[in-house]
Amino acid sequence: MEYALFYAEGADALPYVPADDNVGEWVDDVEARGVSEYGERLRPEQDATTVRVRGGELLVADGPFSESKESIGGFDVIDARDLDEAIEIASRHPVASFGRVEIRPFVRWPDADPDARIVPAGFAERPAQGRRYLMLVVVEPGGERAAADGGSAEDDGP
Repeated sequence: MEYALFYAEGADALPYVPADDNVGEWVDDVEARGVSEYGERLRPEQDATTVRVRGGELLVADGPFSESKESIGGFDVIDARDLDEAIEIASRHPVASFGRVEIRPFVRWPDADPDARIVPAGFAERPAQGRRYLMLVVVEPGGERAAADGGSAEDDGP
């Protein structure tokens, strides 16, 4: 099963100790185990752009979403046997010792091929056509979602 690991510092973050940062060993291990699919560090939150559409109007803001208390600094996509293995892998990432690692399983759509990969084969080797971006879709739990016509949406999905 494929999982996304997000690396973040939060309100309870401990000081970063460069001597304890063994991320190279961690990467070597997950690659040797064959569970690493793709990962990357992200530019700092000051370089983020937030996009929203409200009432048909495009709202673009530079920098992080203003209510954010955490900053995502990187991510990995792994293919683990199950959540227990994903937890074990995440617990050994250096960020787990001073920040946090959030594990998220990917949605498997009912009509999807069960062997389909989230990260396509060869993605990491494919030349970039410019700067690559990671787009995270953030939905406020229980929040009202606008319909395409500007009214309120009926379904429970994001």
